[in-house]
Amino acid sequence: MDPSGTKEIEPSPVLDRCFSRHTKDYAALSATPDQFDAFVKAVGHMMETEPNYSAGDLARIHLPVAIVQSERDEFIKRDHADYLARSIPTADLIILPGVSHFAPLQRPEEFNNEMLGFLGKVLS
Repeated sequence: MDPSGTKEIEPSPVLDRCFSRHTKDYAALSATPDQFDAFVKAVGHMMETEPNYSAGDLARIHLPVAIVQSERDEFIKRDHADYLARSIPTADLIILPGVSHFAPLQRPEEFNNEMLGFLGKVLS
């Protein structure tokens, strides 16, 4: 991801609830249940340091790709999702209305229906 595609994170009740749930889920499911803070730090580092793929790099992707953007995403700018969808020839841009970055937790049925629709198209 291009680091310019991320937003400055603003504290909010939604983020507090989601991170609280993530902390509990991580503790219940992870082989290192007490390392959630280290995991979050590692993800942040990855976002800051991983390759910045150019439009040319993205244009060479020829597998089906779903670019899923939430209408109220706290982390990823809509312009970045649009850029990815324009740059990857096989990309479908799916906009999820009324949800945050955590759409699979907020509205799992809606999210899953979109993913199943995408997979149905890919596998047909």
